Amino acid sequence: MKNLSKNSAKNGKKGGRPSTDSSITAITISGINTVILTEHQYYTLIERFGKTLFEKALNILEEWLNTSYTGSKYKGKNNYAHFRSDGWVINEAKNSIPQI
Repeated sequence: MKNLSKNSAKNGKKGGRPSTDSSITAITISGINTVILTEHQYYTLIERFGKTLFEKALNILEEWLNTSYTGSKYKGKNNYAHFRSDGWVINEAKNSIPQI
C-alpha cells in the first residue's frame, strides 16, 4: 500500500475530493464561477490532459452546471470527479477541438 501525502489523507482517497469539513479551499479560476477544484486538483488535471483540452473541458462543465437541471445537484460540491479520462466532459472536449 502506498503512503498518502498529508493533503491526500485530508482529501480522503488518492487526492480525490476534499471532505466537507476539510480546511482545503477551492482555487479561484478566472471566468469560472461554478466549477470547484482545489489548487492541487487544478494543476494535476492540466498536467494530465494539457492546458488546451482541460480549459475546454472546464468551460463545458461550467456551462453544463449553469444550464442543466441535473447539473444543479453538483453545484457547491467539488467537481474533480467529472474530469475522468473516460468521462463525458473530457470526451466532449476532445470532440470539440478541431484535429490538425
